[in-house]
Amino acid sequence: DKIARLRQILDERGLACELEVDGGITAQTAPGAVGAGARVLVAGSAIFNRRESVKEAMDRLMASLRGLTG
Repeated sequence: DKIARLRQILDERGLACELEVDGGITAQTAPGAVGAGARVLVAGSAIFNRRESVKEAMDRLMASLRGLTG
C-alpha cells in the first residue's frame, strides 16, 4: 500500500509530515487510509452528494473512524 510505505519512509527519516489522501475517500475506505498512516482525508463527493444530507454523510464517515488511533 502506497500510504503505508510512504508513512514508513517518513518515519524512518524522522520527518514530521501529515499524509493527506484526496480522492476515493468514503466511509468504507477511510478506516484503511487512516490505518495505513493518513491523517488528513479529503472526502468531497462522499459528503456532498444527492443521496443524503451533508450531516448524514459526515455522521457516517465519522462513525467509520470511531475507535481508530493513529
